[in-house]
Amino acid sequence: MDGSMKGKRKQSGRKAAGFTLIELIVSIGVFAVMSVSLAAAFTSGFSTFGNSREIQHDVEAAQYSMNMLAKYLRTSTVIEVSAAKDEIRFYDYSAKRCFEYRFDSGGTFQVRWKDIALLTDVTTDCSSSTFGSCGDPSCSWKNLTPTVGSYVTGQFYATTSTNGATKSVGRVTVTMSVKKSSTAKLKSDIQTTVSLRDYDYVAKTP
Repeated sequence: MDGSMKGKRKQSGRKAAGFTLIELIVSIGVFAVMSVSLAAAFTSGFSTFGNSREIQHDVEAAQYSMNMLAKYLRTSTVIEVSAAKDEIRFYDYSAKRCFEYRFDSGGTFQVRWKDIALLTDVTTDCSSSTFGSCGDPSCSWKNLTPTVGSYVTGQFYATTSTNGATKSVGRVTVTMSVKKSSTAKLKSDIQTTVSLRDYDYVAKTP
C-alpha cells in the first residue's frame, strides 16, 4: 500500500504540459497582426477590383466616343489642331457639319458642331469665329466624358492633306487616357489612327 501511494505521489508531482501565459499572449498578438494584414490585403484587392471594373466601363464608353470621332474624321478636311494638340477642328463632308473636339483642362472630352449645308470655303466657313457667332445650342460644348467623376486626357496628332508638289492624303491619330480622378494612379490608354478620305483634297486634285 505504501508503494502504491508513493507512485501516486510521484505522478501527481509532474507538471502538466500546456501553454504558459506569456506564450498565449504572444500567440494572440501574432494572430491579431496576421488578421489585420490579411484584412488589409483583401480590402485593397476588392478596392482595386472595383476600380478596375469602373475604369473598364469608362474605357468602353470612351472607345465609343472615339469611334464616333473616327467615323466623322474619315470623310473630313482637318482645318486646325491647337498648339497644345488638345483641340481639333474639321469639316465633315458626309454630315455637312463643322466639328470641334477638345480635351478640356478639367478632364472632360467635349464636342460642339455647326451645320453648314452650303459650304463656300472650308477654311473660312469652318473658322473658330463661326462658333463664336453661332446662336444654335449645337454650337455649345457638350461633355463626352464616359461617366461622372472620371478624368479624361488626350491629344490629337494630325497630318493634313496637301495639294503641293508632293500630294498626300492626311491622317489623324487620337490618344486618350481614362482614370477615376486627376490624382488616380490606375488608368487605361486607348488610341486610334484614321486615314482621311479628304473630299476637299480629292476635288482639287487633278
